[in-house]
Amino acid sequence: MKKKAIESGESLLRPRARIIKTIGEELISSDKVAILELVKNSYDADAEIIVITFTGEVREAVDGRKKSHSLDREGSRIVVFDDGEGMDLETIRTAWMEPATVAKKSIVESRAKGRRLTGEKGIGRFSSARLGSVLKITTRKKGENEIFARFDWEDFDDPNLFLDEVKCSWVVREPEVFIDDTYGTQLEILELNSTWSESKFRDLRITLQRLVNPVKPVEDFLIELQLPKEFKRYSGTIEPPESLRFPMYSVSGKVNADGFVDANYSGRGAGTADSVTFSLLDRDQTYITGPFSFKFDVWDRDLLSELAENMGVRIKDIRQALNALAGVSIYRDGFRVLPYGEPKVDWLGLDLRRVNNPTLRLSNNQIIGFVELSLESNPSFTDQSNREGIVASDAFDQLRQSIISILAKLEERRYAERPRRGDDDPENKGLFSSIDISRLVELIREKLAHDKDALSNLSAFERSYKSGTQRIRDVLARYRRLSTLGVLLDVVLHDGNNFLAHLDSELLLVRREINSSKRDINKVNSRIDTVLSQRKVLSQLFKRLEPFGGRKKGKPKEIVFEEALESVFQLFDKEIDELDVQVTLPTSRTLVRIDESELQIIFVNLLQNSLYWMRNHDDSRRIIVEVTNLIGELEVIFSDSGPGIPENLHHLIFDPYFSTKPDGIGLGLTIVGEILSEYGGELNLIDGGPLPGATLELVFRKRV
Repeated sequence: MKKKAIESGESLLRPRARIIKTIGEELISSDKVAILELVKNSYDADAEIIVITFTGEVREAVDGRKKSHSLDREGSRIVVFDDGEGMDLETIRTAWMEPATVAKKSIVESRAKGRRLTGEKGIGRFSSARLGSVLKITTRKKGENEIFARFDWEDFDDPNLFLDEVKCSWVVREPEVFIDDTYGTQLEILELNSTWSESKFRDLRITLQRLVNPVKPVEDFLIELQLPKEFKRYSGTIEPPESLRFPMYSVSGKVNADGFVDANYSGRGAGTADSVTFSLLDRDQTYITGPFSFKFDVWDRDLLSELAENMGVRIKDIRQALNALAGVSIYRDGFRVLPYGEPKVDWLGLDLRRVNNPTLRLSNNQIIGFVELSLESNPSFTDQSNREGIVASDAFDQLRQSIISILAKLEERRYAERPRRGDDDPENKGLFSSIDISRLVELIREKLAHDKDALSNLSAFERSYKSGTQRIRDVLARYRRLSTLGVLLDVVLHDGNNFLAHLDSELLLVRREINSSKRDINKVNSRIDTVLSQRKVLSQLFKRLEPFGGRKKGKPKEIVFEEALESVFQLFDKEIDELDVQVTLPTSRTLVRIDESELQIIFVNLLQNSLYWMRNHDDSRRIIVEVTNLIGELEVIFSDSGPGIPENLHHLIFDPYFSTKPDGIGLGLTIVGEILSEYGGELNLIDGGPLPGATLELVFRKRV
């Protein structure tokens, strides 16, 4: 039997008054963000000028010889004045007095100038509660009377009051602030909640400088900051610093709705301007980010003195401006989205990326970047509730990777232009060639031929030097073995897990057959044969790791070069099949005493490069390897049908740390070349190979 309710009814959800301050403190994360929200409101009101004024008592503090100033919160005020369209009484009574109003949800553009509204959520008014305890609003629409309203936020602190029990006063009056034909809105914030120090004013000015996209500035919108005389260096119209008008390198352009980039590059010297078009996608990817525009300006911080001299400014000014504004900012419909681009907010991970490759990669403090989105074209990007940051999504992750890919193109060109030690040395081909001391030793022996003590000390130093560099070579050899071993382990673990899964299913079937009342011994034997055949596959996988074992001593054993080569290609069978690559390997049998693990290191690097670049190449994919056994040397041609290497990069590809992959380390070809040099050989990029992509010539002259 169904039980009857003892009592039932409906009740209203009535928030307490203090929810206003609670929401303000939670949603508006700082005073700086609060000011920005008020500026956005003025922008939405079609203001052309907004003036932010701080007045009050300035206190001085002395610490030794250092003086500092701060605007005391007691008796100070903030006035935000704009010449926008102003508000009527209906707007004050409804939109302004309705937290989280939908007024801007139903209207996406301002009435007069057609600006995209930035304050969609209707919570910007909480900014004033964050800044001070009292808000006085004076506003006037064109041709109408003036409206004055007062909000005492402390009234909302009473724990006994509900939100709808707090009264806010207003009055319609003849104009007192906006006289004659003027109109707009003035917000006067009193009884400030915090003290404003010099560093806080500096941060506010920097934030306002970056609020409006300088690459695509909003027309007819100026911001002016008026501060007490003690902070006059931060007062005035908000403009980008003059010292950063001339970057050393720059790339700008657009990404369309399909993920294709159309960019323009400029560098340090005449004739460096260039344009580039490329796709951001792998073949199996879908572009979901949407179109956006970008501009990235870059400075070499170790070359700022040259720039300062050319501009006639102090290097200190450039460095300070760069410290303040460095980072990659996101703008939406012309306005900046915090915290992207803030100091120490490396949301792209550029600094960590540079740790792995300091020669090629850029750090966050070298770039002033701007990415422009729009609510209409990039609907996947929504604000976090605290007004700082975009909600994490696949589209945002793709945007991050897209920016890295664009910066990689700039890094390539910067590397080619940037002066480097050793550029004038045509013999500088190996990692150790630049520290060869043999000529210096010969010169000292010649000059001090009769000084036995000096020659004895020189011989001892030469032996110690050779021993030390050999130890370094041995350590590097171990590390390059480990890097390739990591690749091989990925393959072994993947294929080994597949084997174990297959083994489990086969043994389950064997057990089922054995326990069956109608046991079929032939089926049992068939299952066991399958397990044994799969065991051989696993054995072959482990065998490929043997060259990297630490148990071998003495000279390398004699191996068949072509078998070692084929073993590397077998490791990548799955990826080769997925990309439908046609592979042609030599059928000859060449006996050599080359270390098999070093052969694997060489061809794993070359094969990985070819597969990477052919992945997005639409033409038929092919790799050809040719081996020619000459007298005293072994020549190998490794050729693919990928996009090839641009001619302007031919002289750079063997440089340590140079890479055209967005996240490449740039050591692959350097390692290959170094191993070949240990066999008296060399690595060359050649023209006219068997395939139209990149063709490399590898020469071995020892142990062949």
